[in-house]
Parts: sequence; structure tokens; C-alpha cells
Amino acid sequence: MKFLLHLAKHLKSFIFYPFKTTNWFAKDLKKDIFFKNTISKYRFVWCAGLPKSGTTLIENIFDYLPYVRFNSSILRIYDTRNLDHGHGISDKMFTNIPENKYTFLKTHTHFSKKYEDIAIKKNAKIIISVRDLRDMLISRYYHIKSDQNHWLHNKLKNLNFSDGFLISLKEKPPSSSENSLTYYYFWIKNWILEGKKKNYLILWFEEYKKEPIKYINKILEYTDNKNFSAEKIYDNIKNNRNTNNLSQGLKNYGRSKSTFRKGAVGEWYKLFDNKISSYFYNNIPGDIKDIEFDN
Repeated sequence: MKFLLHLAKHLKSFIFYPFKTTNWFAKDLKKDIFFKNTISKYRFVWCAGLPKSGTTLIENIFDYLPYVRFNSSILRIYDTRNLDHGHGISDKMFTNIPENKYTFLKTHTHFSKKYEDIAIKKNAKIIISVRDLRDMLISRYYHIKSDQNHWLHNKLKNLNFSDGFLISLKEKPPSSSENSLTYYYFWIKNWILEGKKKNYLILWFEEYKKEPIKYINKILEYTDNKNFSAEKIYDNIKNNRNTNNLSQGLKNYGRSKSTFRKGAVGEWYKLFDNKISSYFYNNIPGDIKDIEFDN
């Protein structure tokens, strides 16, 4: 069954984007053939990324490295059936990762010891992507406004920013006992605590906006790909950055789908009015200093 689902997904991609899909296949095949003896010993890299924290950017960086995307290549079978969470991972999923080929996976998986053990068992090099919670939640709000399929879209689509944003903080998904403010606070805090303990690479989106070359070099050094040029990767990403708006990007398929928006740093300073600030700081489950970007 998983083979049929895999083929069906990529057939759909080919129907919508025949030239792009053919090009993706050719690039992935070239990587698997010509990067067998690349210097890096880290064959599998897993990025556990906070939503709206620059994870699409990290995927773009790895596109210029020897790694093939696990979740969107015809050369990798990505099986998401029977997960215990919408953003979870499983042993069954990771059995499809080839041992001797370079593979990259980005998910929005929150920290749990079970998930971490699955990745460690597969010898994953773990990267954690985070962002200031306040800016992340603003970006998430605009995502909800643009995504007609999001479970909260209809509740806030006609509201002003202040009222709609508060709903996005307070409402709990059907399958969760936590609202977004609590869930994402602990998403950041728990992964940072574990990342510091285990020396995982913790990437702040604010770092990229401030010093993009340094940010990319951190990835190259951590994954032992120092023979690649951070400057060239940055130039390629800058030149190829999709300029479509969020609504348009969500309508695309496969690797052409994008949830990227402008990614402003410190946008919350402008948008947090008294009502939002009061709710946010009175209901955040811990100290904001525990999860802030340290300049």
C-alpha cells in the first residue's frame, strides 16, 4: 500500500508540475549518484522546527547540499500513516530512510523522549529551529487567515486583527487540551532544554535575519559540510526566493507549496495592543525570558 500511495503522490506532482517534477527527480538522482563519497559522515539530518520559524529556509539550504528531501522525493518513501500526532514521527516512517544515502527531513514535531529516541536510533543529526514566540504566533495568525482549510479559518476570517489574534491564542484544536499559547511555549522551551543538554544545533530565525552567512555556516559546520560555500548558498536562496504571497503559495503542490511570508523580526512590538499584551503575559505558562532569543 505504501508504494502505491507514494507513486500516486508523485504522479499528482507530475500532473500539476511536469517540468518541475522532472527537474526535482533529476537533481535528487544526481545527488544520490554523485555525492556517495561526500566528506560528511552524517547521512541523515532531521530538523525539528517550530512552525513559522524559517524551516522552509532550512529546507532551501539543504537543497544546495548533498541531501535529498525525505518528504518530497520520488527516491524516498515517506509514510505518514498511523502517527500519534499530526506532526509526529514513527519508527515505521524512519525505516524507509536509506542507510547509505544523504537524506534530510523537516517536521514540526514537538519534543518528546519517544520522538527523540526514534531519531537517535536512526543516527539522525538533530537540528532545532525556533523563533520568538510572539512573532511566530503573529505569523501563524496570518497563515490561518490565508489557509481556508485550517480548522480556525472560519472563526477569525472576518474579525479585526486584535480580536482574531486573541482567538488564535485561546482556541484549542479538536485533538488537544492545550491552546496555542501553551503548546508553542513548551514546544520552544522543551526543545531548547534538550538541545542544550545534548549539544544539538539550535537555530533562531532572528539569527538568519541578522547574520545570514553566519547562520548558514553554523549548519555547514554542524553537519560537516564545510567544503560548501555559505556565500554561494545565500546568493542562490536570495535569487530564488519565491515572491508569491502566502495565499498563492498555499495553493501550490509538492515542493512548490510555500508557507513563507515576510518574516519580520519584532513585528509584535507594533501589533500587540493592551488587550493582546494583557492576555499574553497573564496566560503564558512560564517566563518569557526562558524562550527569548538572546542577542
